[in-house]
Amino acid sequence: MPLFTKVIASIGPASSDATTIFNMVKLGVSGFRINFSHGSPDDWVKYVDAVRNAENRVGRPIALIGDLQGPSIRIGKVEQPIVLRKGDSARIVFGSEARGGDEKVVPMPVKKFFDFVEDGDILVMDDGRTRLRVADVQADYVEIVALTDSVITSRKAVTIYNKEIDLPPLSESDINNIKFAIAHSFDYIGLSYVRTENDVDILRDYLRRFGKEDIGIIAKIETKSAINNLDKIVEKADAILVARGDLGMNFGLEEIHSLQTRIVEKALEHRKPVIVATQLLESMVEKPVPTRAEVVDVSTAVEMGVDALMLTGETAVGKYPLEAVSWLIKIVNFVEKTTLRNEFANISRRSRTNIDELRLLFAKGVLELTEDMNAKLVVFSLYGNTAKRIASLRPSIPVYVGSSNKSVMRKLAILWGIQPLYVDSNNYDEGLQKIIQKAIELGYIGYGDLVVATYGLKEPRQRIEIQRIVS
Repeated sequence: MPLFTKVIASIGPASSDATTIFNMVKLGVSGFRINFSHGSPDDWVKYVDAVRNAENRVGRPIALIGDLQGPSIRIGKVEQPIVLRKGDSARIVFGSEARGGDEKVVPMPVKKFFDFVEDGDILVMDDGRTRLRVADVQADYVEIVALTDSVITSRKAVTIYNKEIDLPPLSESDINNIKFAIAHSFDYIGLSYVRTENDVDILRDYLRRFGKEDIGIIAKIETKSAINNLDKIVEKADAILVARGDLGMNFGLEEIHSLQTRIVEKALEHRKPVIVATQLLESMVEKPVPTRAEVVDVSTAVEMGVDALMLTGETAVGKYPLEAVSWLIKIVNFVEKTTLRNEFANISRRSRTNIDELRLLFAKGVLELTEDMNAKLVVFSLYGNTAKRIASLRPSIPVYVGSSNKSVMRKLAILWGIQPLYVDSNNYDEGLQKIIQKAIELGYIGYGDLVVATYGLKEPRQRIEIQRIVS
């Protein structure tokens, strides 16, 4: 499995059975995403149980991410796919369901959509593959003309190009899904369609109210407002996700690489975890092998220094979910062993500058000591804070982190370079010895290796142990 860049898979109909999820974990998946925009709580409970069972069988912590729908506009349920050729007309009507098919009627349950849309607007769907021009607007229906060959299916998000409808950041459905995530011990919640840092504050306040402020908030950057407020959003969020699908619905496709670079660099500078998602291996929804362009795209993201890559449709609805995971890990492993080593200097320069906080300076000092000595770094962490700081500095060596807190380990599982290991100890000195011994037992540390071992900065005396493993 990858040492530095982690792999996250989305669970859906194609990957919902326990065997597939277990096999993904065996291949090296470090986290799973459950999209609350699709499926039902009954489905999600099965997914959670399958992930936790796989985690126990493999003996490796796995992060669970719940993805909120957020203030998006989604069409309702379509019984049959609506196939449109370029130039075909169709109608969007107010309602939650429609037969679809040859009727070419698209249900829209959001009444505000009809108040906001105007003649000539361009509607974008399906990660930019579907583009529709508004030809006529009435009180409860909208006539549209297809600008691309398209297939419209249920629950697809709709963007009005160059416009943002003012909707609350969290709906009643989102609140219910937050409660579900809390009840089932999710590790992160993905906040969709973030516009300002206030959206992050609102979710944080809900989590605080429910007594679960420790759940990490992943701010998904996908709107023009988010790009305009990027600095403040990155400061407030626990992690950042480059949501390329919706970015492609709000910006020109030619802008996406530049935007991805900007978002990743900003996350590195602020020392926040960053994930790249959507269409990494899109062709594998239908085919068992990725395209050359997709391989280059994934390789580029790894060389940028992202914490994780997230598969979406490839594993949620694709025909080859295991093959997609296998290929992604194969590409990441190859890049880590070859070209990534040439990028460490650029990556670390962005993440290790402008440091003035004592605990971060301590983490930097321990990390650079270990790197300079060509040693192995072992950390015992009750709360995960020291491990997070080290990961944010983009170590060029794997970091073996021991903790007795499973929730902490799961959050660490998707961070750059962190290899979390469970050890049963609530004492720092005892925990340090146990994590060294466990790393030896698992073959991460071998006889003759030089090891730097520590825990978080403690007053008034700090322990940093340097030892050669001799017996």
